[in-house]
Amino acid sequence: MSTLHGSCLCGSVTYRIDGQPLDFVLCHCGRCRKVTGSSFAANLIARPEDVSWTAGEAHILRWDLPTARSFAASTCRVCGTPVPHVTRNGQFMIVPAGTLDSTPDMKPARQIFTASKAAWCIDVADLPSES
Repeated sequence: MSTLHGSCLCGSVTYRIDGQPLDFVLCHCGRCRKVTGSSFAANLIARPEDVSWTAGEAHILRWDLPTARSFAASTCRVCGTPVPHVTRNGQFMIVPAGTLDSTPDMKPARQIFTASKAAWCIDVADLPSES
């Protein structure tokens, strides 16, 4: 596996992932839907030691949901883009897949918290496509 690179929308925060991510999941929980503003969060799960900041670490704002045992989110202070964050227990790095600038050699492997899936979330393969 080659190194993956990622960044926020404005380019203030950049990172790299060295090593194969452990997983690639689509999370349908209500918290992920809120934090992404979408029907699910597409996240790579990586080892913290495999993710390093190449620029802008000082621009990262982390927020831990006080009412949750383990939910957190990090964003770029400049543009608000979600950026990778380490889980509270320090075991994993959650990497928003939409922030990748390079293409991983893996696709989402599973969907989680599907009982919370938004009623309006559909299979996009059934929709007309435009370029």
